[in-house]
Amino acid sequence: ISDRSASTLRSLAVGITLGFGLVTPGATETVLKIGSLAPDGSSWIKALRNIDAEIRTATAGEVRLKIYPGGVQGDEDVMLRKIRIGQLHGAGLGGTGITHILPDVLALEMPFLFDSYEEVDYVLTQMADHYRQAFLDAGFVQLGWSDIGFVFLMTKHPVRSVEDIRGHKVWRLQDEPITGVLFEKAGVTSVPLGIPDVLLGLQTNLVDIVYASPAAAIVLQWFTRVRHYTDLPINYSIGAFLVQRKAFERLTQQQQQQLLEISTRHIRVHNQRGRRDNQDALEIMQREGVSPISSPPEAVAGFHQLVDESVPELVGEAFSRTVYEQILEHLAEFRGKAVTPVER
Repeated sequence: ISDRSASTLRSLAVGITLGFGLVTPGATETVLKIGSLAPDGSSWIKALRNIDAEIRTATAGEVRLKIYPGGVQGDEDVMLRKIRIGQLHGAGLGGTGITHILPDVLALEMPFLFDSYEEVDYVLTQMADHYRQAFLDAGFVQLGWSDIGFVFLMTKHPVRSVEDIRGHKVWRLQDEPITGVLFEKAGVTSVPLGIPDVLLGLQTNLVDIVYASPAAAIVLQWFTRVRHYTDLPINYSIGAFLVQRKAFERLTQQQQQQLLEISTRHIRVHNQRGRRDNQDALEIMQREGVSPISSPPEAVAGFHQLVDESVPELVGEAFSRTVYEQILEHLAEFRGKAVTPVER
């Protein structure tokens, strides 16, 4: 092979490495490319930037994150495809992204499962080893759970009961089985959309009922297109910061421990702030004219009955029966005795 051909091949190899593998601009620098749907300036992106700043300092510049906020790398399904071919190395995922990797996360998001964040923290701590290993088996390292928060119905018309939903166009997250089963059983017309398309759907009256945590509704501007929220937390929603296992294992053992410790600490702070933000967001929504709608006891019972009727179609189908039963056991432990809440 000629010297010129050899030089050309070397240049191509470098280009491929920079484009599809771990980005290593210099012999001592590794860049992990991280995608997220969260907008730039949101608390989640701030947490990722704080992780980046600290891991750079801790490793003397040998490891850093390149963060792509606001869905610039595509929706979560697209980001997962890019992770599989090496164009991204990780992501902050929620919604369908995280459950496409590990469907058993859905067991944590069943409606009316949790009554408080104390219950959430206890169960996540007890289930930590299971989920960490399950993500590893799926090819990802979990660097922390990210609170999305308790979810509320947000509507253009007052909704107090299941009956009030019928006849309206309800948003449904694409490929999300829990809402698919619930809405079908309730006889509700649902419109599947990706998260980036929901605001346009509200603006064009394609949908008139959505659901989100209060902070997410503000960040995504959905609250500007609704007039009411049903003052009944429907379920707890969760996300995770995941890095492809192959990319993570290319770091040294020390760098792996540093990234894990730094990420866990900053995400814990983000979650604590996020819980306060969700409470503040309800107050902001009310000040902006989004009024709370209370459900009478019989209407609340109707919501619970709908969920109870849906359980047989979800448990053992959408997610593992074993995992769901373990979660219920830990909830019973927490509720049946005085357990000191622990930080995850």
